[in-house]
Amino acid sequence: MTPEESRITVDELREKALRIRDMADAEIRQVTEQRAAQVVAIGAVALLAAISLAYYVGTRRGRAPSA
Repeated sequence: MTPEESRITVDELREKALRIRDMADAEIRQVTEQRAAQVVAIGAVALLAAISLAYYVGTRRGRAPSA
């Protein structure tokens, strides 16, 4: 290759930069969506655990002492 063939033009550099930016934006969107799904799942599990604990405590209080 001659030095002329290996040079990159400003337009080519701009296109590459825009492609890289688009790929980074897509990656950020994907990670954000995954994190949101994880937060929702963890919240649902925590809520279920709290409801189960409240139900258990409520049923224990309703029983007469067996002493």
